[in-house]
Amino acid sequence: MFSLFNKDKQIVDKYINDYNINKNNIYFLRHKLSFQDNPKEYLNDFFKDIKQDSIVVITETIVYDEDAYINAAAAQIYDNHRRFYTVNEILDFIKDDARLSCFLNFKETVYIDNIIQQAKDDTVKYEIVKLLNDFPDSVKNLLSFKEENGRLVSFEANAAVFILIKK
Repeated sequence: MFSLFNKDKQIVDKYINDYNINKNNIYFLRHKLSFQDNPKEYLNDFFKDIKQDSIVVITETIVYDEDAYINAAAAQIYDNHRRFYTVNEILDFIKDDARLSCFLNFKETVYIDNIIQQAKDDTVKYEIVKLLNDFPDSVKNLLSFKEENGRLVSFEANAAVFILIKK
């Protein structure tokens, strides 16, 4: 989502080792779907170009409820952000082209300072911080907002790793 995830790399390394998979048959799509106008079409085109039984690893920020707030924040940071998707939406996108081999969901800490560094100017920085601070308490609780000295310092985004096998 807003920072670099490392857990997906650990998950994939374990999967490769556990199943003795040739690393040449693995394709990674890290945080691609949320920037696509039509993620299903994007994935269909992607799967057309790879061999049967190839492994595809999709890592995405996922949403459950209250996604409008999270998507609004991401749109402030990334001009080309479209939206985050639910697990079921992503599974629907790939159902014709691949089967799910492994799925893991985890929380990843996102540091506000990392977000701010990506902002284009001070006005955007202010808007992002204001937007995050104005989230309803229910969303702040859902995302485990952390404050220090009255200042928002981090939250926990929901991330998922989908390990797929092309049909």
